[in-house]
Amino acid sequence: MRWNPNGEDKVARNNESTYPHKELLESYAVSTYGWLPEMEDKKLRITKSSLGTFDFCPKQYYFQNIMKLQQEEKDHHIRGNNVHDMTEYFFKEAVNHIDEILEEIEKDNLHLARQMTHDIIPKPPSPYLYGEDEQISTWVDWQFERLVITKGVDWFPVGNEAEVHATRNVEVDDIIVPIHMRGFIDRIFENEDGFILMELKTGKWKKGKTATKLRAEMQFYRMMLNCSPHKEFLPIQYWGWEFPGGGINKGDGANWEYEPTSDRKATYATKTVEKRMKKLVKAHLDNDFPAERNDFKCQWCDFMHLCPAWTLEDEKYE
Repeated sequence: MRWNPNGEDKVARNNESTYPHKELLESYAVSTYGWLPEMEDKKLRITKSSLGTFDFCPKQYYFQNIMKLQQEEKDHHIRGNNVHDMTEYFFKEAVNHIDEILEEIEKDNLHLARQMTHDIIPKPPSPYLYGEDEQISTWVDWQFERLVITKGVDWFPVGNEAEVHATRNVEVDDIIVPIHMRGFIDRIFENEDGFILMELKTGKWKKGKTATKLRAEMQFYRMMLNCSPHKEFLPIQYWGWEFPGGGINKGDGANWEYEPTSDRKATYATKTVEKRMKKLVKAHLDNDFPAERNDFKCQWCDFMHLCPAWTLEDEKYE
């Protein structure tokens, strides 16, 4: 079951957007995932999701983003959307309860204050089916613990599902390609050092593995902000991630952490994103999106029955 307590979704929000930078909405309107070199009045649209799909498999990117074939909505998609929608709602509604909760914390009535924090979350019209309740509860516990420590200072995000647009050029083979970047950043926090990007994930957490992938995702957001007019969110000094259901599918358990963007691992993430964007642009310039057969990865793809890696009786795939 899908239920959004915010009463809207990101598609509807964009269609009647109150986004302040109208010139970027105009740029977005002339961008497309199906960009080709002859489209002189168009830009190549890139999101964190589309770049990730291309990195996973260029042919899946082609089916999903260029041909616009629909994927089946799976359990983890529903869970992810429900948890994201509820956490967005939490901070919108918390402003109406924060004073009373802080008052109970000041009195050392922590049990009551914790329950009041959880009560901000409304009950869905019918029960969740995919573990959303447990993840939301764990996540709210983390926010309450932050509240006790911070006493409310810098507790609220300055960006909550923050919509960001940006434009830049990418040069490949001496050809300059205009691109439009777009994304929704789960949360942006501020402290005395600068700003913190936080990403919420509802999948499994694997220590030593998951963070590497996430750094590339966070670098996409940082690059997008650096190329955008949103100087109110700069400089980005930290980024982090929350996995309230991190133990799912044999993961290592619920986990959240953040790290400075000055870390050398962040430098590697910067190079990774630049390389991936150039590869994506190159594929569009050449109109070439090859299938990459992988017996393990391909089993999760909805387009397997269309993919030449599986449908063509070619020796290279035998």
